[in-house]
Amino acid sequence: MGGGTVGSLMADADDLSCPICINLMDDAFVAACGHLLMQVDLQDTKEHIEATDNKQRAESLEPDDECFEKLKKFDVSTASTSPPSSVVGGSCCHCGQSIQLQSHKTPEQQTQQKKLAEYSDYAYLTGLLQEIDFLRLGSQDTSRTAPCPAMEGPVLKKEETGCDSMKREGCQSGFEDVKSMLSSFMEYSQLKVIAELNNGVHVGSRNIAASIELNKDEELFATAGISRTVEVFHFPSVLNGTAADHGPVVKISRESKLSCLSWNKYMSNQFAVSDYEGIVAVHDAATCQSMIQFNEHENRVWSIDFSHTEPHLLISGGNGRKVKVWSTKQEASVLTINMKTSICAVKYDPGSSVYFAVGSADHNIHYYDSRNISRAVHKLKGHRKSVSHVEFSSSNNLISASIDSSLRLWDIEKRVPLREFTGHLNKKNFAGLSSTGNFIACGSETNEVVVYHKDLPKPVAWHSFNSPHADHAGENADSPFVSAVCWKHDGSAMLAANSQGIIKVLALPFQQIKSNRWKKMEGISC
Repeated sequence: MGGGTVGSLMADADDLSCPICINLMDDAFVAACGHLLMQVDLQDTKEHIEATDNKQRAESLEPDDECFEKLKKFDVSTASTSPPSSVVGGSCCHCGQSIQLQSHKTPEQQTQQKKLAEYSDYAYLTGLLQEIDFLRLGSQDTSRTAPCPAMEGPVLKKEETGCDSMKREGCQSGFEDVKSMLSSFMEYSQLKVIAELNNGVHVGSRNIAASIELNKDEELFATAGISRTVEVFHFPSVLNGTAADHGPVVKISRESKLSCLSWNKYMSNQFAVSDYEGIVAVHDAATCQSMIQFNEHENRVWSIDFSHTEPHLLISGGNGRKVKVWSTKQEASVLTINMKTSICAVKYDPGSSVYFAVGSADHNIHYYDSRNISRAVHKLKGHRKSVSHVEFSSSNNLISASIDSSLRLWDIEKRVPLREFTGHLNKKNFAGLSSTGNFIACGSETNEVVVYHKDLPKPVAWHSFNSPHADHAGENADSPFVSAVCWKHDGSAMLAANSQGIIKVLALPFQQIKSNRWKKMEGISC
């Protein structure tokens, strides 16, 4: 699923500030005043300040140092008329000795502070990431010590990941492996273009491909979008460069704009589409016939998905705040879940016909068991805006995309994020999400495809749909963006489409596309 506009419900976290001088934090370690913040043992603040005062007056301390004057006068009992929210550890910026300070920051700021305290445990890995980023940017100078902006990003607490504290011993070899792997990625960070279909696209046109997906045999792939047409392509012909001569092998017209497409996981020619009028329809690509149509949704349906284990079951959700499970054996829905928020994404657990995930506008992912729909089994919280896509990477791991410009990898049972991925731009549109093996792909509102490795928070590869002479895409409402992505099962190639209707087959530089002998279909227009 892709395309369309998700909306904006951002709730930004508060900025961090130094508890001594109240200056905003410049980066993860140091406030603008130079005070270092870290967790330390309790100490007598007043005695330390007096000792610091005596020591520094005998050295080269500037007498008009405003921050130090505030530090000297800081008194845990009289510094503020309001009760302190917590105790924050600090390190004097002049003598380096640890002190304990009262903080009057908000709970949100305290949460951020705890996250930053964990950051230092990853210092070595951060250094490696900085080195690799310099390689990506083409720089030969790796002597910089300042944090590299391109590698900055949120860091999750170890408590959130469910992992024990990192042991320095034994990690060196693992980091070396990571460094070697990253070096390989960064040397070949641009995705290869295997094939491209412009499909009659004109510059400046708007033909959003809301969804792109391969069928179970990966012989066919289909696109659906605001053109009100489902187009089915013969994948081997596209790879061989012959599809450009005749375009799609099947075209099926619908009465309304299309929002999502899902192939049946057992039947190669059967797929379902959803539209802006709330209709879910199942089609046969071989005959172009509509097999069954479901009309219970009263509002736009954003997402649908066929079950991996039960060929006749599919799920849908949308603006009507209802999740529905359907059977191709009957016209009425099998079950309905009434939710208090709009549904942006639905996805079946690959190993079950009863478990499924729902991404919603309340910023959360709801994990349900269809045998008991009174409440979700798990609720995954952490995104700051609507969750636009969900994708299972295993029975207990789920990947989510949000219009807060981030992806998250979740441990479902522990209900914690294992990692957050940032580096793409996604503030308002469905931009696509797909994963295979260790790799995750998504679209960006910079008109790029971005690829992440599951162990790394920043992109390892990307491809721009922009021509070399095109204006830079971004905040403009009419700027093209990548709207849908889909990996081959073996990860050797990826399909991607953008809001202009351009389709590309891309591959990681070190991958070779594995192909089978496929039977070529003749073109059919329905």
